[in-house]
Amino acid sequence: MATKQKRKGLLSGGLFDKPFMDSKANTNSVSTKEWVLGHLIGPLGLIFVVNTIAALVEKFFTQQTGAMYGVNNVDMIRQMGGWYEIIMTTAKVLAVGVGLLNGWLIQKTESRQGRMRPWHLIFGFISIAIGGLIFLFPGNTLGEGYWVYFFFLLICYHTVGSSYFYLFRDTICSLVTRDPKEKTHIQFIRKMSWTLLSGIVIGMVFNMVVLPMWLEKDINGYPILMVTMSIIAIPLLLLEYFYTRERISEDVAIEHDRLDEKKPSLREQMKALLSNRYFVILFLIATVSGIVDNFKGGNVQYFYIKFMLGGAENPLMYTIYQVVTGVPLGIGAFAIYPMAKKFGIKNLTVGGYALVLIGSIMGWMFPDQMIPAMVGGFLRNVGWLPNAYIFATLMCFAYDSVEHKSHMRLEGMMGVAVLTALQALIYAPFAGGFESTILRMGFVDVEGIMPSVEVTNFMTLSFYLFDAILAAVVVITLPFVDVEKKLPEINAELLRRKKEAVLARGEEWIDPAEAERIEQEKAAVLREENRIADLKAKCAKKGLDFDTENAKYLAKQAKKKK
Repeated sequence: MATKQKRKGLLSGGLFDKPFMDSKANTNSVSTKEWVLGHLIGPLGLIFVVNTIAALVEKFFTQQTGAMYGVNNVDMIRQMGGWYEIIMTTAKVLAVGVGLLNGWLIQKTESRQGRMRPWHLIFGFISIAIGGLIFLFPGNTLGEGYWVYFFFLLICYHTVGSSYFYLFRDTICSLVTRDPKEKTHIQFIRKMSWTLLSGIVIGMVFNMVVLPMWLEKDINGYPILMVTMSIIAIPLLLLEYFYTRERISEDVAIEHDRLDEKKPSLREQMKALLSNRYFVILFLIATVSGIVDNFKGGNVQYFYIKFMLGGAENPLMYTIYQVVTGVPLGIGAFAIYPMAKKFGIKNLTVGGYALVLIGSIMGWMFPDQMIPAMVGGFLRNVGWLPNAYIFATLMCFAYDSVEHKSHMRLEGMMGVAVLTALQALIYAPFAGGFESTILRMGFVDVEGIMPSVEVTNFMTLSFYLFDAILAAVVVITLPFVDVEKKLPEINAELLRRKKEAVLARGEEWIDPAEAERIEQEKAAVLREENRIADLKAKCAKKGLDFDTENAKYLAKQAKKKK
């Protein structure tokens, strides 16, 4: 009699192999409860923590510097600006290595609860703890030793704390279900959670209410706020953990090894990528975008409204600006995909960045006038929509082009990972650039203190010019990325090669359209089997008649089809 081999991976045999840690999403298919609790509401816990820290930590640092050294100690303020830049750069560099470590952890993990969910729970609690500790001492309670404490936690958060959060966010959908429709639905639900619920709520509420009306005047409010956010985040994190489930474990490397007898070397991969025009242009755009995002940080808009649009005297300015310019974020998620289908991804993205360029120039020309600033902000947010939702698809097309020209499959390519790491290292020196620069100019954000003309000019430049430069780069370079137009030709050639390879192995060739039809039929059959199994379990538990309940369901479906 064969004995069952014990798992020897990370976390095996421990807490996450206990039945009481099992997912409450015990249906074979993804239920409505799982969609709502596990993928819409549950993620809000860590999203709130991550976005709160991003929105507040830089502002808190400038206030803390002013509180400890006073607004007249310019030399020390400038010195702290230099230290902040060094620490943020160090954190971003270390995050590259931590990201690679996270990938190793997942590959080596085997547990009853899957590979990713256990680590999400572990790192989730770590992120909440670090987030609370960063703001724990708002005064000069620890003396100069405070900065060792603060900078250490800041590095921990940007490496150990938040890195796994983004990995889980971008990957979990692929492990929840095999059904393509369910995957699409889950991806949309999680994007709704991130963009519409969290982004708008956190962005607008914090900029309109929390910062100008509370934290601006009371630095002791930071720990109170983070404790409150932690109390909210912990049950939501548990809700996300218990109402998500890893139904499958996909290992692309196995399939890759089966199909490719000889893997290309790292040198060959790098050459194939860097010799492809589409990839190089898109890589350049992504790199410039990363530099801009890392330099601006999370508080440029807040400072701009406060000192250029009169927010310091009238907090209502935050509300007016956020409401007017934030409208595109609410409707964009539903409009962008139909528009991309009609106009094309590249054309829509170029048009979007043209609006960003126009809006940025308009705001830059009239930086202290509310109407031009709001119109410019509205145009900018409309223009950002293609980048937020569909721009990444062009990189997928570029990978197809690389394979077309180099005859190399891209799944799991180390070259992509190396270039991504290189990209992150390019971002690193720009992290925290805005805050460190205004500090090196001798300015700290303390109530009642107005910045010099030099500082306000830099705030305007940071808010508008960097986005204008990025938009100009996209508008100039992206028209040369005509891969979308050539994609039918590329796909036809790749299909021909695949057919030849299949026939050369002596295997039966099935046309992709037919294969897709077969897969859809299989998915439909599996979906129905899962529904019946779930309904039988429900009827057995509640003492209901299966035939009656099934007839009700079928009648309801038939009514929908009419």
